[in-house]
Amino acid sequence: MSETVAKTSEYFGSGLYCSQAVLGAFSEKYGLDKQTAFNISCGLNSGVRCAEACGAVTGAVLVIGLKYGHDKALCNQKTQEFIELFAKIHGSIVCRDLLNCNIATPDGLETAREQDLFKTRCMDMVVCAAQLLEDAGY
Repeated sequence: MSETVAKTSEYFGSGLYCSQAVLGAFSEKYGLDKQTAFNISCGLNSGVRCAEACGAVTGAVLVIGLKYGHDKALCNQKTQEFIELFAKIHGSIVCRDLLNCNIATPDGLETAREQDLFKTRCMDMVVCAAQLLEDAGY
């Protein structure tokens, strides 16, 4: 495991949200300080608080924007490539599909906690997103 991927895992394991862990691990490479990265990405957790797009994915998309945001077409292309690869590996980019429960509901959140999904499945998503970014040269 690379240093950046390990840092992503460490951030998530320490209690940061999935989006924060991914963006935070890559942010300084692109001139964004960690605390600002953590702040910017905080609201993206839990599938943008409604179990939609996975926070690991949205955090990765922010990293892509840091690198390619100066070129809209290229940024869109790289974002699409990332999303397609992540979905190919995991079957979806949607939080509730990845967890097989809707954490935006009290029952779904309870299920996720009972099954320890945040420490297992979510950690897998965070590590995967960071590894995909690293493999792509971020």
